[in-house]
Amino acid sequence: MKPKKWIAVVLSIFATPLAFLYVGAPRWAVISFTISLALGLAGFLLPGQLAEGAAGILSLALIALWIWLAYRLAAAAPEQAIRPWYARWYGMLAMVAGVGIFVVLLRVFAYEPFKVPSSAMLPTLPVRSNVLVQKWGYGHYSTMGFSFGNGGISQPLERGDMIVFDWPRDPRQSFIKRLVGLPGDHIEYRDDKRLYVNGVDVRGKALPEYLDENQLVPLQRYRQRLDRIEHDYLVKEAAAWWMQQDAQLPPQCQVGATALSCTVPAASYFVMGDNRDNSLDSRYWGFVPAKSVIGKVVYIVPPRT
Repeated sequence: MKPKKWIAVVLSIFATPLAFLYVGAPRWAVISFTISLALGLAGFLLPGQLAEGAAGILSLALIALWIWLAYRLAAAAPEQAIRPWYARWYGMLAMVAGVGIFVVLLRVFAYEPFKVPSSAMLPTLPVRSNVLVQKWGYGHYSTMGFSFGNGGISQPLERGDMIVFDWPRDPRQSFIKRLVGLPGDHIEYRDDKRLYVNGVDVRGKALPEYLDENQLVPLQRYRQRLDRIEHDYLVKEAAAWWMQQDAQLPPQCQVGATALSCTVPAASYFVMGDNRDNSLDSRYWGFVPAKSVIGKVVYIVPPRT
């Protein structure tokens, strides 16, 4: 049976690789899939409106090319009594299922993208940034709200790492914070907004002020070093930090008149946002259990403005 030209055209618009499988051109199916995958990755990884616009123009040009090519191949296809298995409906369905399973496995076990929803990690992560999270080695087998178990952490985390985790008070929500305390560490955050890790003041040099564009408030910017990782964080210098005396914190934390001090228990972490005065973090609800860690941020894509 000869492939129908109109079906080839429709498939080339909505599912290009399937169009080429339908007309019996598996090599073009692989080529179109590879190009589409590369464009998708470029759109995620490359920042800026220029990159987005270039990818959009290239995508439109490719769609026109795929339509023309699929139509030509369908028109030139010979009459066949038996079409190849991959050109039949069940073959194409199997291909779609295979790609879908591969994508799910990739997101569950290897890497998964997340979008930054708030300003809690300014200046490092602006609102609407995209981050790529490494999941292998952290045992949190989940994606898109579905959990497939937990295997424990095998890749060591370091102070200063940015991690994504299930919020202990509502695991349906995922948070992005900076890890500042490992198991056994003593963490102290004082009302002058200085952080002490095992008795060491980790505040570095002061930098020029940072203007929060959403609130139009100038914030003091500092550079901080945690082990091998150096990063900037923000504070409002005008007001002292104050901790509620009745905060529901674990027994390993004590709230004093001028400071909060915590000893991080085993298989747990203490996290904070880089935007110190606009972050709901361990200072307010306690520790992140190791089993809640989804993964570590390994790549940042700034928002397109």
